[in-house]
Formats: sequence, structure tokens, C-alpha cells
Amino acid sequence: MPHTDGPAYESRTATISLGGSDVVFKLWPRRTIKEEDESDGIEKQQQIMPSNLGIKKSENGSSKTSSDVTTNPALEVILHGNGSLVVFTDDAYLNHCHEISEGLLEEVTTKGTCGNNLEGGTLIRRGHRFSLTFRCKKIEPS
Repeated sequence: MPHTDGPAYESRTATISLGGSDVVFKLWPRRTIKEEDESDGIEKQQQIMPSNLGIKKSENGSSKTSSDVTTNPALEVILHGNGSLVVFTDDAYLNHCHEISEGLLEEVTTKGTCGNNLEGGTLIRRGHRFSLTFRCKKIEPS
């Protein structure tokens, strides 16, 4: 599921795949929707994750639709299980959600995907994967 690492970390992450199967790493744009509270007329912005793009339930139960919805990731990269490194920082970390799908089989058909073949079609069979992820925790000033 697309997610962020949260505000407790600096805006950079590195993941090293040490062994195992290939996976598809995806970056999804984080979107915001604008919603006006009818009781006080104040406009509010809410961030929505790619897993619930399109319709957002407000606190009062009404639904709002995001007009700038995407159903495609901003970036797909095939990480090879026997040695790969992905580093993302700044805009990719702050304004995107990242994901490695949990499915056992995934087909990548997007031409230009890093690690994909020239015809734009690669079948990824998931298995066990060993990886290390590095994050820097923010230090609160004392």
C-alpha cells in the first residue's frame, strides 16, 4: 500500500536489496483536495493517499471529489533482488508516497520503466526478499 515514512524522519531514505526476488518500486504523487466548511466558510486542505484517490469522505460524512487524480504512479523502478539500491529524497520523499506491492505476480507494461525490457513488458514473480532500509530520525533541539 502506498505510504510515507512520516514526519519523524529527515526527507531521505535508502533501501538496499541484498538478495531474493525482484520487486517493483513505485512513487505515487500525494494529492490534496480543497474543501470548504459550510459552518464557518473556511477552506481546508487535506492530503489524500493514492489508495483512496478520487473520493474523500469529510468529517461530516459528505463526499468530495479530487479533480487532479492520477491512477498511474509518477515513477516505477524494477529493483533487482540480487543487489539494487534505491535512494529518494526531497520532492520524491515529501510530495510522494512509495510502495512495493504485496502481490506475488506483477506485470510492468509501462515503457521507460527503469529495469523494464524495451518492449515495455516484464513479468515480476515475487518471492522472499532481503533488504535494509535506512532513515535518519529528526533530532529535536533541546
